[in-house]
Amino acid sequence: MSPRNLRGERNRKKINTETRLDRTRSGTRQERSSFLILCEGKTERDYFIGMRSRRGPQIDVDMPEVDHLSIVREARTRKSDEYSAVWCVLDTELDQSLADDLAREATRAPVELCLSTPCFEVWLIMHHVDCTRPFQSAEEAKKKLKSLIPSWSEGTTRFSDFSHGLEDACHRARKIDPTGREVSKNPSTNAWRLVIELKAGLD
Repeated sequence: MSPRNLRGERNRKKINTETRLDRTRSGTRQERSSFLILCEGKTERDYFIGMRSRRGPQIDVDMPEVDHLSIVREARTRKSDEYSAVWCVLDTELDQSLADDLAREATRAPVELCLSTPCFEVWLIMHHVDCTRPFQSAEEAKKKLKSLIPSWSEGTTRFSDFSHGLEDACHRARKIDPTGREVSKNPSTNAWRLVIELKAGLD
């Protein structure tokens, strides 16, 4: 084979190799788990945005400025094959009828519910301490969280303030509600179910 033909053959092999590598990388991206999380408030939004990582699942987080039931209905319209799962992160606000309505609406969608009683801050508290005493209101739970992390506010939630206690939070929440279905207990949260799914997306 002449030197010119040899160079041509090498170039063809290089092109073929690069093409195979590109296909492999593309395939890896397509297999990456992807989650859509619709949140009620800034605290929840910032927490789950903070869980994003380069090697983890794709996490799309949105905060529609609508009421609880409308968030679940919007999740239904945005559900697609693009996502491994669609979750709505909402507070029960100690309202049993609201919790029941949300469960019915989520079943129609169907989408997954991450519910906290009375509010999502219960889940954040569990990253630091046991949380079993009932709260009279969401504001009381927020004051408790503020006493644990003085720098915390609803507009400045940083996942780094909670990441070290993630396993503890899952353990504490599951101890209160092992099934993740008894969301009316005060306090309680089934956020551990969503977190476990997100962590599974790392595999």
